[in-house]
Amino acid sequence: MDANRVGRVSSIDYEAGTYEVTYQDKGKSVTRKINAMSNGEYKMPSIGQMVSVSHQGNGTAAASTTGTIWNKTNKPAEGFKGLYRKEYADTNGQAYERYDSNTGEYIQCIDGKAARLSNGEIYDEAKNAFQMISKEGSISLRGKTGVGISTEKTTSIESAEGIDLETAGDFSREVTGKVYDEVQGGAEIVLQGVVTLNINGATVTIAADGSISVTSPVKIEITAPVVTITQTG
Repeated sequence: MDANRVGRVSSIDYEAGTYEVTYQDKGKSVTRKINAMSNGEYKMPSIGQMVSVSHQGNGTAAASTTGTIWNKTNKPAEGFKGLYRKEYADTNGQAYERYDSNTGEYIQCIDGKAARLSNGEIYDEAKNAFQMISKEGSISLRGKTGVGISTEKTTSIESAEGIDLETAGDFSREVTGKVYDEVQGGAEIVLQGVVTLNINGATVTIAADGSISVTSPVKIEITAPVVTITQTG
């Protein structure tokens, strides 16, 4: 005769995925090792946690588990119609995923480090806003062959302290519209090597030795209350 019983886990074989169950109403009798529920998922119960066991017969052998049960000592973190929540840790809220079919909200949460590893490609796509926020640390984007950021509208980079741009190779900036640079507090530009500015056919060249040449296809005008030119050599 088959029977379903509820008992407490007394010992666990983590490598084999089995555990023994003690029944208080059976004189603290202990079952043989029971195979934990699998379905390709590994999550063993805790010692002392209550589980539901299905027995094929009247004895304590030939049994299979149907999993843990909710009770006074094992309460759900939350519960309502339309909620799916999977706890990955023994403590509720430490590591879990949650889906609310009423609102369509899906959440993954973990206390420690989270990583996604793929030998192929990873796509994250959002119909509306997409945010990456680090409340206490930094965010880094690194690509072996490159990193691209594109948008159909405005791209903004803001910093409360400073912005550093560093490259071991060439740096290019191409703008089809206008360029506005507004600086408060002074500006310092340090360049090494030859610097050339080409603007509407006019050329300003600063050589590596510091010499400067200015060429214009039309004319050069200098207007100021005082113009000082000093030859030192």
